[in-house]
Amino acid sequence: MVIYDERLSVPLRWWLAALAAAAALTAALFPLGHLCAAAAGAMLLLVLAPAFRGYGAVRIRICDGVLVAGPIVLRGEHTGTVEVLDEPAAFAWRTRLAGPRARLLIRGYLPHAVRVEVAEPTLLCPYVYLSTRHPESLAAALTEARDHYATPAAAGH
Repeated sequence: MVIYDERLSVPLRWWLAALAAAAALTAALFPLGHLCAAAAGAMLLLVLAPAFRGYGAVRIRICDGVLVAGPIVLRGEHTGTVEVLDEPAAFAWRTRLAGPRARLLIRGYLPHAVRVEVAEPTLLCPYVYLSTRHPESLAAALTEARDHYATPAAAGH
């Protein structure tokens, strides 16, 4: 069962900036000919659109007690404390406080994040950093997954 699902799509302002850049390129090349200018603007959009879609296609999903965030996979029983990071704390953890063994899913256009300590020492990862639009919801879902899957299934079921 999916208890959390978020797509980290790029913001609308990036798409508007791409359109403005394509229009500016078209206007700048207009003296070279209408067809050349239109082709250059279209080519810029043809390059940026898949790049934006690919960069923003990353999902954070918690399903059946397992966190899947891009290439990061963390089971609920391996989840330690969950910390919601405000803008200054998120900036600090993705820059000067970032550990070399930590797993980071950073999207610079998302100012908030969640930091999840990894409770399993064999994973060799001290924590996971996740950029998110909804830090409180993600933290609640991670805590729920941890609490529900922390006990062995054979003990209660």
